[in-house]
Amino acid sequence: MLRPAKPEDVAAIESCLTAAYATARAELSDLPDVTGGIASDVADNLVFAAEQGTALVGVIVLVERGDVLLIANLGVDPSHGGQGIGGRLLDLAEDEARKLDCRELQLRTHAGLTATRSMYLHLGWTEIEQSGDVVSMRKPL
Repeated sequence: MLRPAKPEDVAAIESCLTAAYATARAELSDLPDVTGGIASDVADNLVFAAEQGTALVGVIVLVERGDVLLIANLGVDPSHGGQGIGGRLLDLAEDEARKLDCRELQLRTHAGLTATRSMYLHLGWTEIEQSGDVVSMRKPL
């Protein structure tokens, strides 16, 4: 089930993101913090949680910037990987962007996350810029 996140979800979201990025963090020493500011995100942005039963197993943070919807964070607990949760969260992002009359989705990812970059490219995203270890991507709607 996908639903808007609530303030009481902050700890579970932080835990989910910590688990989602654990392998990458072990391999990439310069991976930025992925859990900072979650309480502010829930209060100020569009944040959606994926639940299975009573467990929060995925999250997406969306930030509206004019006619662009930025995916600021996306994570799925690896113990629930391979079930299409990430894909459903990305579909939700596209739906939200269309509701907001946005022309495209954007995101930034780490250059070292090659599997993540490949997944986005496979899903129709385009890399538009790389600055150091930060790769910016877009998907027109």
